[in-house]
Amino acid sequence: LFAGDGSGSGSGKKRVPADVNSRDPNEILNMVMESIKTTVQERASGGSGGSSSGGSGSSGGSSGGSSSKKKSASKVLQLTSSNFAEQVYNNDEVVLVAFAAPWCGHCKQLLPEWEEAASKLDNSGASLAWVDATAEESLAQQFRIQGFPTIKVFPGGKTDASYASDYNGGRQAAQIVEAALAEVDRSGVPKEIPELTGPDLMAENCEGGGKATICVFFALPHILDSGAEGRNKYRDIMTSASKAVRGMSFQFMWFEGGAQPDLETTLELTFGFPAVAAYSVDKGVYTVHRSSFTEKNLRQFLTGITTGKQGTYKVSSVPEIKTVEPWDGKDGVPFEEEVWWDDDDFGDDTDSTGDEF
Repeated sequence: LFAGDGSGSGSGKKRVPADVNSRDPNEILNMVMESIKTTVQERASGGSGGSSSGGSGSSGGSSGGSSSKKKSASKVLQLTSSNFAEQVYNNDEVVLVAFAAPWCGHCKQLLPEWEEAASKLDNSGASLAWVDATAEESLAQQFRIQGFPTIKVFPGGKTDASYASDYNGGRQAAQIVEAALAEVDRSGVPKEIPELTGPDLMAENCEGGGKATICVFFALPHILDSGAEGRNKYRDIMTSASKAVRGMSFQFMWFEGGAQPDLETTLELTFGFPAVAAYSVDKGVYTVHRSSFTEKNLRQFLTGITTGKQGTYKVSSVPEIKTVEPWDGKDGVPFEEEVWWDDDDFGDDTDSTGDEF
């Protein structure tokens, strides 16, 4: 298919052909109509819309929805035949792969939704990927792609091409997120909530760079108080409760109570452990969970944040995060005080010749 020159006839601009990977008359007609529509739109806007066709799927699709607003780094994986196995087959996460073409109008409509969904799915156990099927013909042929966009779902864990299934869900960001998380529940391995071990982890998870991220901190009892089994039970409760706000701008971390004194003081985590607080670095506000540490109560706390039912307080200062050794997953070893005397230091009572007390 040779698309029209968006800058008008006689411009001398080289037209790049696109492969027609279908023999279905209706599909071919749709492709022609999309090409005509795109050409008319480009000519109406001075021919600027089609200058970036080809290359990656990201550049090809973004021309239809550009914005002067500065965007954060994309979370969408750009796939080629050389990195497909590493990013998809050897990825423990669930992966949804969109096969697209730069000239495809529906692909251009999908791309911003795909980008938004990928950002919301960050650290959820699911990833979204994009393939320019016109540049990666071998991949398109391998998966028998006949129309664009076509979305394939790869379950969590080590996979191969035979694991791919067709995605038939909605194409709005919220619908994509919902479907991806459902697949995580079915086959994926949700990422563990990390331990807060230093300022770098704090910056990586909580400083959104323009994205309004809410960081939720779980302060757990000392390992000598709970033991490894008790701590892991707390972590299971955390993980289950966090599902209430999956796909939203939440990040979760935990630390041992007493390990981050400045953070605990700033967020009012001074009434015993376990304790929970949510903190927005960008807004400089926090809120504290004041009920018992159960999955139901934690879910209510998290959903209360999203609905504005949780009252917030201004932080007095930015808390200092200390660098600590990560938990080794084992029970704690009680500290044994060193005995500073020896029985020999006092001699043998039977040999004493001194006076008694």
